[in-house]
Amino acid sequence: MNPNSEKFKAMVTSFDLSFKNAFTTAPNIYQKFSMKVGSSTSQTVELPFFELFSFMRKWVGDRQVKSLMGQKLTLHESGYEDTIGIPVRDIECDTWDLHANAIVQMGENAATLWDRLATEALTNAGNWIDGKAFFATDRKFGKNTINNKTTSALSASAFNSAYAAMAAYVGHSGEPMGIIPDTLMVGPKLRTTAFEIVNAKLIASGNATVDNPNLGLVDVIINPLLVGDYDDYWFVMKAKGAIKPVAIQKSREPKLTHLDKPDDENVFMKDEVLIGSSAYGSAAAAMPHLVYGGIL
Repeated sequence: MNPNSEKFKAMVTSFDLSFKNAFTTAPNIYQKFSMKVGSSTSQTVELPFFELFSFMRKWVGDRQVKSLMGQKLTLHESGYEDTIGIPVRDIECDTWDLHANAIVQMGENAATLWDRLATEALTNAGNWIDGKAFFATDRKFGKNTINNKTTSALSASAFNSAYAAMAAYVGHSGEPMGIIPDTLMVGPKLRTTAFEIVNAKLIASGNATVDNPNLGLVDVIINPLLVGDYDDYWFVMKAKGAIKPVAIQKSREPKLTHLDKPDDENVFMKDEVLIGSSAYGSAAAAMPHLVYGGIL
């Protein structure tokens, strides 16, 4: 096979375009609850945490310097890949377009990588920088307790409890943190429950029907990745500010590459061109006071 043939050039051009179109048009949700950290030049990102104060104090005397909590949240990139093989004869016989759908799927897979990492950061949060589970009922900010976890199923009552808990958070300074939740994230299984809680105009109260006090209170995100073991999970978040619950490290965006030279092992041994995408990055649950988890 001649990698410089017009047929090969046409295939590469078409596949690059298909990949880019699929990548840019595929829906994603990670931006709604994740903040980008690091850069393409960093394999590891360390986020220092300061004591949490939610206000500017009146300047009397010397400045009061916020101190580091002593720990850092560390994110280290991992590599991700997606690869298909195309027989050389399909290129020579001009039937390579039979593989176009696989390239489109590859582009969609690349687009949803960050959704998957951001979602896994919450469903598999592990321990936070203080050594305590990220979702916990007894975290301390100074002398104040931060409870961001329940094992209750999603209901109007459970949602109201989560909302009230977050709104009552007090920081290291002893002052209210002013957390106003704005997002409820659920999987497809809990879609109708979530919409009934925040979109229904009327709700039952005893034998009467009354206005829904939660109408329009928060936005609902339906996360298609909250399925299987996580289909009953739900998260109430403050996610519309610059600081979001999840930190996502995008060291390198997905891109398409190929192995096609006649002396490449895959071409020589298997008469096959390899087309693949790769990306580098990671994600971590970062801000426990910005997300309350229903962890069932």
